[in-house]
Amino acid sequence: MNVKSLLALLIVGLIVLGGIVGYFMLTLQPAKAPSSSSTSVSTTSTSTSTRASLSPFAVALTDPPSVPAGTSALFLNYSRVELITNSSPYFANISGSVNLLSLVNVSKIIATFSLPKNVSVNQIRLFVSSVSIEINGSKYSVFVPSSVLKIPVANVSLVNGTIGALIDLRPHVVVTYAGQSLRFILTPVVFAMPFTAKEVNGSQKMSVGQVFVIPKHLSKELERESANLTLEAVSLYSRGNETVFYISLKNVGNEPVTVYAISVQTLWNVTLRSVLHFSLNKSQNYFSVKWNVHKSFNVSLPVLFFVNGTQLVAFPSPRHVLSFVSQFASSNASSESVFNNSLNSYVIYPGERVTFEYEGVLALVNGKNVSLILTVPPNEVFSFRVLSMPPYYENYSFTTG
Repeated sequence: MNVKSLLALLIVGLIVLGGIVGYFMLTLQPAKAPSSSSTSVSTTSTSTSTRASLSPFAVALTDPPSVPAGTSALFLNYSRVELITNSSPYFANISGSVNLLSLVNVSKIIATFSLPKNVSVNQIRLFVSSVSIEINGSKYSVFVPSSVLKIPVANVSLVNGTIGALIDLRPHVVVTYAGQSLRFILTPVVFAMPFTAKEVNGSQKMSVGQVFVIPKHLSKELERESANLTLEAVSLYSRGNETVFYISLKNVGNEPVTVYAISVQTLWNVTLRSVLHFSLNKSQNYFSVKWNVHKSFNVSLPVLFFVNGTQLVAFPSPRHVLSFVSQFASSNASSESVFNNSLNSYVIYPGERVTFEYEGVLALVNGKNVSLILTVPPNEVFSFRVLSMPPYYENYSFTTG
C-alpha cells in the first residue's frame, strides 16, 4: 500500500470517528413530540338505574405542578373517565386535553355523571392517552408510567350532598435519560377529595369545561394530605463503574404510605469509551488501525429510581423502560376489565422502617465498542425527592461518598 492510500484511509477513519462522537452528542438532545391538534370532547355516556332517583356527579381536576424551568404548558390528554362504585362501574367516553399549568388554585370539570343516590364512589380511573410539555417554545413527549391513573376516594356518598370529586394530580416532571436520549417523565401523586355545591359555590348543574376557584378550606385539606415519613439513612457513592444508592425511611404517621420512585439530582460524571478498529488485507498487504477514545465530562441531571420491592431500578437503561411499558393497561379495555397496577410500588405501614437499595452500572449506552457510564464524584452535593401517595414534600441535600 502506497503512502497516498494510507493517508486516504486515515482520513476516512477520522471522519467516521467524528461522526460517531457527533451522533452521541446529538442523541443527548430531547426527542421532540409529534405535532398534534387538541382532542375533541365527545358526549358523556353513563350507566343509569331506573330503581332510584339520579343525582349529578362531576369529576374535576386540579394541579400544583412541579416542572422544569422554562415550561410554558403541560398538556394531559385523556380518553375516558370511569367511576368504580359499590355496585356497577360508570364510565364517561369523553376525551379532552387539559393544560395542567392553567389549573393552579382552580379546578376544571372533565366529566359528569348521573348516579343513583344510593351509590358510593370508591375509585376514579382516568385514562391517559398522552402527555406533552412545552419548554422554551419547543414541544416534547412526556413518558407516563401508567396509562390508567387509579385514584382512591373514601367511599363518597351522594346522600350527604356530595356533587363531585376533586382530583389532585400533583405531578412532578422529571428530566432523565432513557438509552441515549434525554426524556421527560410524569410522576403523578394522585388522590381525590369529595366536594359539595356549597363548598364550591356551585349549583347542581355542572358541565364539562366549567372552571371554579378552589375554596381556602379545601386547599388546606389538600395540603394536609401528605406522607408522614422520617429519613433515617441515605448514601450515594460510586466504586469503579458501579453506583450504590440506598435510603431508609420510617412511617411515623397513622396511615400507610405508598412509595413509587425516588428522584436523585446531582452532578454526574459521564465517561465515554469507544474502540474503533479498521483493517485491510489486500494482495497479502495487511493494514490495521485501532483508535481508543476515552473522554469524561460532568453534567447535572436527575436520575429516577423506580421501586421493585425494596430494590431500586434505575431508569437510564432501555431494558428497564421496556419492563414498565409491557405493564401498560390498554386504554381501549372494557370497563369490566381489572387493571393491574402498571407502576410498581411499595407500601410502608405505620411504624415500619424500610431501606430501598440500588447497586449497579448506570449506563446510557453499554455496548461492545461504545459505552456511556454515569458515576458520582466524591464530595458532590446531591438531593432527592420521594414520589409517594400521600405525597412526601421534604427535600434534603447531602454529600456523595
